[in-house]
Amino acid sequence: MNYANTISRNGKASKKRKPSATAQTVGAVRTVDEKTKGCRGNTKGQTEVRTACDVANAFLEMRFPPRLQETETIQDCDRLKMDRDFKKSLSLIAKKFNLSLQDCGNIPFPYNIAESMADLKKQLKKAETDWKEVRLIHHNNSTYFAKEDRYDTGMTLYYIPVIPLYNILHNSATEQASQLLLSVYAYIYQILGVPYYRTDDCYLYSMYEMLENWMYDDGAEEEFIADFNDAKRIGDFIKKIISDPINLHSYTNRLKTFVAKTDFDKKCLTVAKSFYKIFCAYPKVQIDRKFYPLRFREGIDIDERAVSLDNYVSFCASIKGSLFESLCQSVNDDLQEYFEIDEPTRFIPYDNRRIKENNFDFESKVFNAIDSLIQIWQEHQY
Repeated sequence: MNYANTISRNGKASKKRKPSATAQTVGAVRTVDEKTKGCRGNTKGQTEVRTACDVANAFLEMRFPPRLQETETIQDCDRLKMDRDFKKSLSLIAKKFNLSLQDCGNIPFPYNIAESMADLKKQLKKAETDWKEVRLIHHNNSTYFAKEDRYDTGMTLYYIPVIPLYNILHNSATEQASQLLLSVYAYIYQILGVPYYRTDDCYLYSMYEMLENWMYDDGAEEEFIADFNDAKRIGDFIKKIISDPINLHSYTNRLKTFVAKTDFDKKCLTVAKSFYKIFCAYPKVQIDRKFYPLRFREGIDIDERAVSLDNYVSFCASIKGSLFESLCQSVNDDLQEYFEIDEPTRFIPYDNRRIKENNFDFESKVFNAIDSLIQIWQEHQY
């Protein structure tokens, strides 16, 4: 069961795909539906990767349009090997899907690749339901076809509240638990890089700002105004202390010396251990390691926006009360206008080659741990 808030649906969100297994670090990604630079090949509600991307260094400006404009990436690659790898991979795809592809042997490189991809797209459309998931990868001087696979985040809002943490910090009965959770929050903020709602480039910052404008323009009850002021004041206070490296450095010692006395303590300890295991296994890995934002790899029109990571994973003020209800309503209203969602993505080679860390183990552990943390605050009145 998800304890995080689920995004409501109205038919505008795209169909979800469950991950078929447990994303690798790949260099360049190209869709079989790719067009000339500046042209659009997708319709509303459908997404295809158009721009190649370097996972470790954001996104490279590499394209394979029908009239191919050679870029630095192509100029520097081993052309003969790339051409040979492509033909071999194309033959494998043709055999797998029982396709009869046209012979582009008389077309010079790299135009033969663009022509072959255009033909492949037409035939896959007829033969394969999930043809849009087929990708051409160029990585470590190797070229091969792979299937795009996404980690299903469940259309869920993973909003982590900070006011409950503030409250237990000022409660002598929960002093030990509060110090342990300070380390958990420090890890989530400093290492995982989860956006914070009091940072002006965070999505929820703009949503709270919108509610503030409404509050003053249309009027609001005193309780709502008080909650909003607390959200700003406490949010700034918590942000300052979870940014302090000492709370991250103290994680190990706080965990070792923690003695659980209550049911709340036990749950806090369990969640802290879950995050600590992730921290030890992936000491410098951020939550967005497998994200390929559509706004960078697509020429998306303004009315075809995609739900991004910080839209549904973020720190927030509280997950209770009228302010949170208004926030969720505003977020849901906003996200219903989006046509796709960015989720952790990997590419599974059709030739069964092994790729290091080609899994969603990290993502699964992180999202489950965040869900468990949210559950604590939903079950306990702080």
